[in-house]
Amino acid sequence: MLGMKDAYAEPVEQDLINLFYRQYFAPLLAIIDEPSIKLNAPDSAVIAAIRSGKIQYKDGVFSGAFNIRTSRELATFAKFNKRTGKWTGRPGPGIISASVIAESKRRELTGRLNTALIQAEKSIDEAIRTLSFGDDLPLLAMRDDIQADLWSVGVKVTIDERMEAKLRADYTDSQKLNIKNWNPEQVTRLREMVQRIQTTGDNSSIRQLIEDEWHTSAAKARFLARQETSLFFSKLSMNRAESAGVRRYRWSTSHDQRVRPDHKELQGTIHAIDDPPIVDSKTGRRAHPGQDYNCRCGAIWVLD
Repeated sequence: MLGMKDAYAEPVEQDLINLFYRQYFAPLLAIIDEPSIKLNAPDSAVIAAIRSGKIQYKDGVFSGAFNIRTSRELATFAKFNKRTGKWTGRPGPGIISASVIAESKRRELTGRLNTALIQAEKSIDEAIRTLSFGDDLPLLAMRDDIQADLWSVGVKVTIDERMEAKLRADYTDSQKLNIKNWNPEQVTRLREMVQRIQTTGDNSSIRQLIEDEWHTSAAKARFLARQETSLFFSKLSMNRAESAGVRRYRWSTSHDQRVRPDHKELQGTIHAIDDPPIVDSKTGRRAHPGQDYNCRCGAIWVLD
């Protein structure tokens, strides 16, 4: 059975991951790593916690994450409310000064992060304008696999370079559109992250928040690379088979629990290359194997 291979998508996956990193995350990490943004060495447990963002002080109320040292120091001038989990009291000038400076640094940091996100949002169109994802597809490996699969049923394959060029151009256009469509969601998620930074978190947790968001974006890049490459490979396979005189194929699933019900119903059924079957009974959507959302099915050629 001919089907999508992970190796087909890997070059594009790496390009997408690099693009997302350069566009969104490298500027943010550069900002939080600047010495001017990092907070100074501690003088007391409470002041150190305020400077690092673990504790926040406002209008006589201390909130945040307290440990034994900070709680012991707070107990000398404040009272703990078990219901709210906060301390209330009148701190000395050193703590007040530290909280004012910490808040100022926090606002500076989040302001610069938001500015970087605004720039990323504005520059996304220019960032993808010259991209050519289709050129990175391992076309030779795909050709060889398609040819070997058709040869196995006695069919000789001819190369249609014009169709290949069109499919590659379509691939690039689709990936560019995917990135543009993902951009608003990505920026929204990052802005929500910055909003969380505004009120809580020390420097290490800020980096962790950014890294957590990066893992989400990298997963999205991997999905987009595989999804579009699977679609490309399926279209290329169908075109090669049809140009060689093959008109039909037998649907074959991956035979595991992840196969969706509609695709499981198609197992073993025969379909014409110019008439894809319904792959979603609710919407009536039609597609060949590998062309539906996250489809891992394949085609077994049928000779007339």
